[in-house]
Amino acid sequence: MRVLAVFGSPRKNGNSARMLEAALEELPEEAEIRRVYVAEKNIAPCCATRDCLTLGYCPVEDDMQALYRDLDWAEVVLFATSSQFGDVSAPLKAFMERTWPLRGKLKNKIGGYVVAGRRYVESSINTLHAFILRHNMILGGRGAIGYGYHEGDVENDRLAYEDSRKMARRVVEVYELIHGNRR
Repeated sequence: MRVLAVFGSPRKNGNSARMLEAALEELPEEAEIRRVYVAEKNIAPCCATRDCLTLGYCPVEDDMQALYRDLDWAEVVLFATSSQFGDVSAPLKAFMERTWPLRGKLKNKIGGYVVAGRRYVESSINTLHAFILRHNMILGGRGAIGYGYHEGDVENDRLAYEDSRKMARRVVEVYELIHGNRR
């Protein structure tokens, strides 16, 4: 199982990162995990030239070029984001928008997510669902939501960790169903 863990929050050890790390602990020992902290990457937003439609790739030269290879490598893509102004973080949104040239190439990969926020996280969830569904990925569970505003607040949200782990276990179950090695 090849897993790309995409951390969207600018806080490397923030609430959503803690939740995703808890989820990653549930993966099989032999799982290969690549962690990407998109806030540390130089990812320009989509400039909507639509050149990618004719070229078949995004011509913008930045850190996204290497991340395309990571997405191609991955069988599972797990997202973590803080809810900022009611949606996914700006670095994660730029990453997501820049995957437009990959239309059809993420098909049947398994996607999952965790979201941390104080309130109004629904749009973040909708954005993540839309990303997974628009790329014809398979949603691996219902995701997890954690309550947290200040770094570490989610430590007091037992359900956030339980749901993060449940999401990961469901991702593993779906992976095994697809790959025919159900335990």
